[in-house]
Amino acid sequence: MRVSRVFVIARTLSTLVIALSVGFIVIVMTVEEPLEAIFAFFLSVFTNTFYFGNLLSASVPLIFTGLAAAVAFSSSSFNLGLEGQVYLGALVGTYIGVRMGGTSPLLILPVVILSGFFSGALIAGISGLLKGFRGVNELISSLLLSNGIVLVVDYIIEGPFNDGPSGLAASMSLGKEVMLPRILEPSSLHSGLFLALIMAVLLWAFMFRTRPGYDFRVTGKSPRFAYYGGINVKAVYFWSMFLSGGLAAVGGIVDVLGVHGRVLRGFSGGYGWNGIAVALIARNHPLGVVPAALFFAYLESGAQIASFEAGLTPEISRIVQAVVFYLVTAEAVLSFMKGGGKVD
Repeated sequence: MRVSRVFVIARTLSTLVIALSVGFIVIVMTVEEPLEAIFAFFLSVFTNTFYFGNLLSASVPLIFTGLAAAVAFSSSSFNLGLEGQVYLGALVGTYIGVRMGGTSPLLILPVVILSGFFSGALIAGISGLLKGFRGVNELISSLLLSNGIVLVVDYIIEGPFNDGPSGLAASMSLGKEVMLPRILEPSSLHSGLFLALIMAVLLWAFMFRTRPGYDFRVTGKSPRFAYYGGINVKAVYFWSMFLSGGLAAVGGIVDVLGVHGRVLRGFSGGYGWNGIAVALIARNHPLGVVPAALFFAYLESGAQIASFEAGLTPEISRIVQAVVFYLVTAEAVLSFMKGGGKVD
C-alpha cells in the first residue's frame, strides 16, 4: 500500500514537472528577456503580500469546484456542468442578497450561500436522477444543462437584473455589509478561503468517516458490487451529483461575496474545467484538492504578473494548464479502461 501511494505521488509530481517545463520552454522561445519573464512567472508571486494574497484568492473557487468534481468522480458520476452551476449559484445568491439588502449580515450571509448551494445542487441533482432512474448519461445531461444555464444567466444579467447605471454587463451589486471581510489588503484575499478549507475537511470526514461516504466510495469503485452489497446505487448517483452541484455553486457565490460584489458576465469561465483537472490531480481526495487548486492558482497568478512586468502573454498559463489537464485526463482514461470503469 505504501509503495502504491509513493508511486501515485511520483506520477502526480512528474505531471506537474512536465507542465512547468513546457511553460519554461515556451517562455524562453517567445520572450526577448527570458530570465526576467521566468522570474516574474515562477517567483514574483512570493515577493510581496499583494501578489501572494491574490494567489490565495484565486484558489478559493478552484477548491470548491475541485471538491465538487472529486465527490462526483468518487461516486462513479461525472459532473461536466460545473461551469453552469458556478454561474447559477453566483446569480441566485446575489439576487437573494440584493433583495435582502439592509438585513443583518449574520442573517444574509448564510441565506445567500445556502440559496446558491441549493440552486446548483438541484440542477446537478436532475442529472443524478436521470442517470439513476432512466439510465441517461450524466456527462451529456449535465453538460447540456450547464450550457443552457449559462445562456439564461447571461440574459438575466444583461436584462432584468442588469445594473443599468454602471454600463457594465453585470448584475446589480451587493451592499458592502454583505461582502466577506478582506485579508492581506490591498490584495483580493478574503475570508472565503477559510470556508473553502473547512469544506475540504468536512468533505474528507464525510467521505472517509461516515457510512454514506463509504457508500459513495464503494459505488465509485464498482457500482455492480455496491448494488449486490445492498447499497442504494440510484440514491448515491443522485446525492453525489446533488452535493457536487451545490459545492460548485457555493464556489461561485463565495467568489462574488469576496471579490466582485456582483455577477460579472462570464466571470466563471474556466472554473469548472479547471476544477475537474484539480480533482484529477488530487486523485479525488478532498484534502489533496487544496494543494492542487493552489497550483492552478499559482499558474494563473504567475502569468498575470509576468504579463505586465515582463511583457509575457497571459495565455502562457493556459498552455501549462492545458498540458496538466491533458496529462491527468489521459492518465484517468487509461486507468478507467484498465480498471474496467474505475477512475482513480
